Amino acid sequence: MRTKTAIISIQDLTSEAVPSLREILKATPGVEKVDFSLERSVAVIEFDPQQSDVDMLLRALLKAGYKVT
Repeated sequence: MRTKTAIISIQDLTSEAVPSLREILKATPGVEKVDFSLERSVAVIEFDPQQSDVDMLLRALLKAGYKVT
């Protein structure tokens, strides 16, 4: 299986938000791995493109009330 990597900027990313964000993203079909860079305010997500896409990841974050930039 080949995975793709998405790097999504999240406005006002804090260490307190990371556990919730990780749970939200891991619940998205096909998500294999989620890492965060607080310094850059980004989530780095590895996912299976046959099960998910970047739009699904963005929708999950927006639905949870996070702002992506």
